[in-house]
Formats: sequence, structure tokens, C-alpha cells
Amino acid sequence: MICFSSEAFSGGSDMAEAPANEPQRPRGERGQRRHRPLAAARGCGVRAPLPSFPPSFLPFFTACFPSPFTAGMFIPCDRGGGSAAPDFKGFTLLMPAVSVGNVGQLAIDLVISTLGMTKVGYFYTDCLVPMVGNNPYATAEENSVELSINAEVYSLPSKKLVVLQIRSPFIKNKYRPFCETLLSWVKSSKCARVVLLSSSHAYQRDDEQLLGTPLRYLLTPDLEKAVGGRVKELNWKEMEKVAAYPGINDTDKVLHIPGGGITKLLFTESCSEGIQMAVLLKFCSEGDNIPDAFVLVNYLNEWLQLIKSESNNSTDPSSQWKIPSSWRLLFGSGLPPALF
Repeated sequence: MICFSSEAFSGGSDMAEAPANEPQRPRGERGQRRHRPLAAARGCGVRAPLPSFPPSFLPFFTACFPSPFTAGMFIPCDRGGGSAAPDFKGFTLLMPAVSVGNVGQLAIDLVISTLGMTKVGYFYTDCLVPMVGNNPYATAEENSVELSINAEVYSLPSKKLVVLQIRSPFIKNKYRPFCETLLSWVKSSKCARVVLLSSSHAYQRDDEQLLGTPLRYLLTPDLEKAVGGRVKELNWKEMEKVAAYPGINDTDKVLHIPGGGITKLLFTESCSEGIQMAVLLKFCSEGDNIPDAFVLVNYLNEWLQLIKSESNNSTDPSSQWKIPSSWRLLFGSGLPPALF
């Protein structure tokens, strides 16, 4: 194990000290102790200089190397006025499932970009693949250099809305720890309800699911009591349960969401924990899923009314939602004119 010396932080000695029980090594011509290679120092308790990084890199390193004592916790952003945790009591938590076509994540991008939501923190977890990138919602050169990581939290107090955006896939066998930690945070932050945007494989629908709209919803019993009447007014279609053993026993029905990632687990855990949760999903296939994202976010808007629908009943979804700047190169750059 390498122990980093305090001198490295203050710009002091840049030399690696030998352990106390190690004989003194010969000195160089100027009387300085020779450098000890960092690789050779591994496991010897040698103190080595720690490289310095700007403070903006902190979220990236904490996301890549989470502590077992704080993994999965919400960490508020330090905006210069301290880092006190924001109050989410009574807020609606909107989040995506990492599912087929990344439809939920794309829909969340549209919500954050259109509403101009402010980043208030990030999720400190070892359940997601670490990643770092530029600000996906940059509007000018000044904010384009801001870093973004795998799980960030945005807020809009005027609408009592908080959004958790997930930008990387889950690590194997980490679904359940993430769901448990997330629901624990939902309880501690006293969010009123959770809305999960998801998707499912279109090719794995049964005969009943092939009929009508490709959009479906699920409500936990606690949320059903609160908004069940409103959902019926919208004429939404609930996600059907399918036979557990098709062709053998069609009476036993189970909830099946192929390609839905954590959707089923998070929904069933919310039911058992008494948390109000709604799942909005769309059947789709992999490919260009931007149209699916517009359909799903419009489906969400029918219920939550995040933005006002245009009076001219335009069928163009892009006329209502602001496409984030990061989508410009979603499929790479355009074809070079020299080809034609």
C-alpha cells in the first residue's frame, strides 16, 4: 500500500523516503537521496508524492473510486456558498432506467435541457461504470468545460422536481445494492413520489401487447390510491402481466419487462417498501431512439404537465422540447461532402 505524504500537498519534498528499517542508500553527487521508483515502492509503506489536480476533478475521482462508507450517497455540489444538502421534501423524483435503446435517459436529457434545470449534486456509487465527460447541456463556451459524471442530480424547485440522470451502465450484480441505496435516499430525502422512465424490447411482446399503443404504465399500490383517477382520465394502458409458463400454464401471470434493466426490481421493491412509484415505458428496438424519447417524454408530460402543450397541436415533438447540445454528434459527424 502506498501512503501519500503531507508534503506532497504543500509542495514540499518530492523525494520518496525509505522505510525506517531499510538501510540508507548511497547519495548522489549533490548529497541528495536517489529517487526510488514508485513501482518498486508498492507494498513497502513508502510515502510518495501525490499529483495535484484541480478541484473540478473531485466528482470524477469520487465516482471512479468510491469509499465503502459513503458509496451510494447523494453529494451536494459546492457552488461557492457551502455544500448544504438541498431540501427535496415533497418533490417528485424523475429518473431513467438503463434500458433498451437508452430511451429513458434520452427523455431525461430533454427534460433537463428544456426546463433549464440546475445541477445540485451527484450520486456517489460503485454500482455504475465510472465515466467523465463535458457538460452535455452546454449553452456557451463558458459552461462547456464543466465536467459531468455517471450519476448526477438536477433540481427545479418551482415545479418541485428533482431529476437523477444516469449516464453509464450498471456493473454486474450491482442492481440490487443500487436499488436499495436509491430507495433509502428517497425515504431520507422525503420525496413524494418516484417516476421511472424505461423501455422494453418490442420483439418480445405477447399477442395482447401487440395491440394499440406501444406505451405502458405501472403504479405501486400507494400511488394508485393517489393518482389512479387521473390516470384513468388519460386512458393510459397498464403494463400487462404475461404467462409464467406459456403454453403450459397460462393462468399464472407475472410481470415481465425484457430489456428493462432495473425497472422490475425497483418497482417491486417500491411496492414492498410502500414508496409511491410510477413506471412509464415504451416498447422499442435498438437503433435511432430519438423519436422514441420524444414519444416517451410527451407521454410523461400528459400527466405531470412539465411544459404547456402548444395550442396549434403541432405533431413535431421537437417544437416543444429543447434538444441538448450533446445530441449534435450522437451518431458521429455527418458524411464528408467529398464523397459526393
